[in-house]
Amino acid sequence: MFARLFKTILLMVFVAVLLMTGCAAEDTEPAETDTDAPVELRTVRIGTLPTEDALPLWVAEAEGIFADLGLDEVEIITFQAAQERDAAFASGAIDAYMGDIIAAALMEAGGTPVTISTIMLGATPDEGRFGIVAAPESGYNDMAALSGVGVGTSTGTIQEYVVDGLMAAADIPAEEVVKEEVNKVPVRFDLLMNGQIAAAALPEPLLSLAVFQGATLLADDLEGDNISQTVLVFSDEYLVDVGGIETLDAVLQAWDAGVAIINEDPDAWRDTLVEQARLPEPIKDTYRVNVYPLHQAPAQAEVDAVLAWMGDKGILSETVTYENLVLLMP
Repeated sequence: MFARLFKTILLMVFVAVLLMTGCAAEDTEPAETDTDAPVELRTVRIGTLPTEDALPLWVAEAEGIFADLGLDEVEIITFQAAQERDAAFASGAIDAYMGDIIAAALMEAGGTPVTISTIMLGATPDEGRFGIVAAPESGYNDMAALSGVGVGTSTGTIQEYVVDGLMAAADIPAEEVVKEEVNKVPVRFDLLMNGQIAAAALPEPLLSLAVFQGATLLADDLEGDNISQTVLVFSDEYLVDVGGIETLDAVLQAWDAGVAIINEDPDAWRDTLVEQARLPEPIKDTYRVNVYPLHQAPAQAEVDAVLAWMGDKGILSETVTYENLVLLMP
């Protein structure tokens, strides 16, 4: 409730400042005031991880789309770990970031109000695949075999949320779901392929690489609702400042333009994924390049399901709602 009230007050102050500024200009120079003059777009710094989720942003940068839309100063900063990205965002070193609903909710609850502006991957089930694989030569061929068997994942994250969802879909009782905490995904991959853990939850492209190298795919989220969405999150402090909303709108226009270019010929951007998203060498020529969604907010049911899971896990220290998190674009 406090977070929502804070966001509302900031927006009201922003509008009031605009109105006062406009009135002052009209009193001093009425003949030269242009109430329809466009607001100057701002510098924006967007943090991302080296994953395929941010491809439309890289395409927009490469194709000069940002500049065409008046976004002359867009900086896309790649972080090697989510913790580094989150620290940069909390300190104000970046204005927006690629993340997930859990990370956004934790920011909101932790006193850094945020707004989810769009889904990046996961608007449909076939975008941004996430799955559970068994180690080569483990002998596990279906999800039922994992009852009571440790699955490598990270706790309190979207990855654990996906594990719980896939386990529930396989009718494995919650008390028989065993998790082995391995926070770093590359380390988890190595432990799996070396037989040091029996199974692991992996995102793409490491999921495809594991299968290519002999692991057995037991389940993924390509059917039903997508449960591993990534989203573009903006700082509320950035949005309520002059030009913030207009800059966000321009970024979303650039996103849509990048999406249109990619979706026309996804394979044309394979080299960009290899360079920017560390697409592994063994699968760089065969990996399926995603198609991407036009900008859209996640549905309330999707966000509410994540928030409910976080509540059940005791992860959230304050109440966070859909309205706290999601910018409802016109």
